[in-house]
Amino acid sequence: MIKSMTGFGKINKSTEKYEISVEIKSVNSKYFDINFRLPKVVSALEITLRQPLQDILIRGKVDVRIEINIHTVTKQPSLNIELVKTYRDIFAKIAEEANIEDKPKLDHFLRMPDVVDYINDDSMEEELEKATFEAVMECAKKLDIMRQNEGAALDKDINKRLDNLAENIKIIENAKEDIFEMWKAKFIKRMQDMGVDAGYEERIVQEASIMGEKADITEEITRLQSHIVQFKNIITNEYPVGKKLDFLSQEIHRELNTIASKSSKQEIIATVVESKAESDRIREQVQNII
Repeated sequence: MIKSMTGFGKINKSTEKYEISVEIKSVNSKYFDINFRLPKVVSALEITLRQPLQDILIRGKVDVRIEINIHTVTKQPSLNIELVKTYRDIFAKIAEEANIEDKPKLDHFLRMPDVVDYINDDSMEEELEKATFEAVMECAKKLDIMRQNEGAALDKDINKRLDNLAENIKIIENAKEDIFEMWKAKFIKRMQDMGVDAGYEERIVQEASIMGEKADITEEITRLQSHIVQFKNIITNEYPVGKKLDFLSQEIHRELNTIASKSSKQEIIATVVESKAESDRIREQVQNII
């Protein structure tokens, strides 16, 4: 099965208490590389989310952005009455010692450190974390669906190019059959051009056989046919497949280069050039596969 590494997902969840917005995008990467941008109220989720996201997305450079708007109070004020009494006694002592007639006012007490504290609403934070986690997972699955859709398009394109390669290999295989006769004709013509008697049939056959053996591409053709079968089997039956297909695409390219270096027949060279264009396109496509 093929999935693209490129994708985008967006989810919005709203309640009377809060609104959560999640965006996840991914692009090509050799490994799983994830970056988070999330508000402080759910910052602890960065560790919790990493592995579940990797389980879904497998590979790619992934950016996760989370925004939260809270419509309710998450911290409750709390009065430290004992501390207020202590400050009252201190104010009274100061007034007595300094002969001050004014009495302290309410705003004097409120300005003093720690008189009013704010207590976090833990239940609200837990609710936010749970809702945010669920939103991120939903968003990741949405992104994964986009990756599957793009993967289906890649699958179709790659299989078409593999079929083209297979047809080209048949052309190359057929064209190699008369390599011996080609070299024999070349040697006869060369001797004629040099004004040498071309009747040395045994010598010509020997030289043509040597050159034909050097130019033999039977092994390369067999390996190319095997690589194409493997390529299709992996696409159909395995996941993830990107790294294996990348290796096979390189091997296909290498075999085509070897055939080109061994061959001097124009039909084979022209077909190899066309095949390398297909191979290059497959390699480009494979770079975007998980």
